[in-house]
Amino acid sequence: MNDLKRRSSWGEFFHLIRTAKLPWHLYIFQIVASLGTTTLLLSMPIVIQQIMEGNIFDKAIVWKYVYMNIASVVLVTISSLFVFLTSPITKRNIQRVIWPKLIRLPMKEYRDNKSLNMISRVTLDPAYIDSAISDFTSLFNTTYSLVGSFVIMYTMNVKLTLALLPVIPYIIIVSIVVGHFTQRTQHGVQSQLSNMTAFFAERLPKIRLIKTFGKEDFEFEKSSRVIENQYTADKKRAFVDLFAEPLMQSVQAIVVGTVLVYGGYLVSKGDMKVSQVISFYLYVQFIHNNVLRYGMFWQTVKQAKGASEEIAKIQEAGEEQLERTYTFNEKATQPNADLTLENVSFSYDQRLALNNVNLTIPKGKLTAIVGPSGGGKSTIFGMLERLYEPNVGRVLIGTTPADKVHLDEWRAGIAYVSQNAPLLSGTIRENILYGIHEEVDDEIVWLAARHASAEEFIKEFPEGLDKDVGEFGTKLSGGQRQRIAIARAFVMDPEYLLLDEAMASLDAQSEHDINRALRLLMKGRTTALISHNLRTMKQMDHIIVVNNGQVEASGTHVELMQTNELYGNLIEIQNEKNQMLSAT
Repeated sequence: MNDLKRRSSWGEFFHLIRTAKLPWHLYIFQIVASLGTTTLLLSMPIVIQQIMEGNIFDKAIVWKYVYMNIASVVLVTISSLFVFLTSPITKRNIQRVIWPKLIRLPMKEYRDNKSLNMISRVTLDPAYIDSAISDFTSLFNTTYSLVGSFVIMYTMNVKLTLALLPVIPYIIIVSIVVGHFTQRTQHGVQSQLSNMTAFFAERLPKIRLIKTFGKEDFEFEKSSRVIENQYTADKKRAFVDLFAEPLMQSVQAIVVGTVLVYGGYLVSKGDMKVSQVISFYLYVQFIHNNVLRYGMFWQTVKQAKGASEEIAKIQEAGEEQLERTYTFNEKATQPNADLTLENVSFSYDQRLALNNVNLTIPKGKLTAIVGPSGGGKSTIFGMLERLYEPNVGRVLIGTTPADKVHLDEWRAGIAYVSQNAPLLSGTIRENILYGIHEEVDDEIVWLAARHASAEEFIKEFPEGLDKDVGEFGTKLSGGQRQRIAIARAFVMDPEYLLLDEAMASLDAQSEHDINRALRLLMKGRTTALISHNLRTMKQMDHIIVVNNGQVEASGTHVELMQTNELYGNLIEIQNEKNQMLSAT
């Protein structure tokens, strides 16, 4: 995503807010309500001045003051209501633009980018952009308040207004400097908070690993650095606040001193009334507060600009194309619909994972892919699932290139069961039916659970299929999670099966039961599996030996035992392992 041809940074920002279809009508209403509120506030010091001049018993002035306050409260409430509505809508609409794109990115993008960075695109960045847009809309009101205050002050007393002009640059400089460093250090606090969150989010789900290897002290030392970085960021923010408050107070002191000293002088000469000086002071406060908002606004916009640049990288990245020329079913149901890798080479970054691979998974046959760890077996499965596209060569179904077949249908037609058996938070039923896009009767779900040897332990839960599996399925054992994943494959009833050590964590009885069910399920279906189990190998119609990203040999179990040394060694190692397990 880093080498893309980019439009201007501001172009990315405005392109995003156009694409997100923000509620501009609500922003306009908010601006109008805010301008109305400011108009009343600008008029308020004049009314206060009139009351202080002894017109407290003038009913017209008193009622005017009351009505203005009531109207101000109403307008502030309306403006706040629009803020309440616009902010969630804005963030939601931006997230709706980002998430569909993010989830459709090729797998390569997820390998190249940290998951926390991806999450920030959906969570933090929309909030930054929303803040900038909100501040931008308030800029109309801020400018109106500034101009209005200057005009009224000028009409009240030219001399006192001109006397304040030398103070204005100081107000502006202090406001901008304070706003800059406040936002900058706050951004540092948020950044370190994200890093700390990522650190703990990675380790807490792996607490068993940490305890098993006694690495608590080691992880404590690592966390100390993360916590120290957060402390440093917080300390910088506190340091800025330490000086920001005195600086802002100095602005207050200079402004008050100028107004009171010179205003008092003008009062003594009869050029101003005391009530006018107080009213004048209130307008100066408007100017001070609004100039500070300008400084804060600029920093907010810079944050939003940076956020939009990161989002633009995702928006401009290549997206998986779902719609292709052919449907999956019309190709998969043909008699010759073998899955073929033809002259396929593929690399992760600069590391070559597959090198000129040629292999065929025959239609309706059982095919095993074996080889040492890191040899390329899982990458081949990734190619068959079309999670990755070859750098060179092509994947075929029959004689049709895979990239001509609808991608979503292709993946829906292939059931993948891995040794890791990933689950998502939710119920057992939801996980078994994950990937099924139609209503399924519980009878079918229970049948799938029975085939996967999951029925017995599911019925032990009072909730049954409604049992919550927890985050990542942590409320289930490893073997139970694997059975749920296998049951999911049964429900899918696919044309093709990919089994990645699918029975590695099962006991002998469960393995026997599932083998029997799998034989029934795989009958007439194309099945590829990664396994070194000798009994499994003897059942295979076709075996492919993969080593160092290349196909070293292929054939039946008997043929490979006679002709391929690597295959013989793998089987021998597995036999020794089985004998050791039998002896314990």
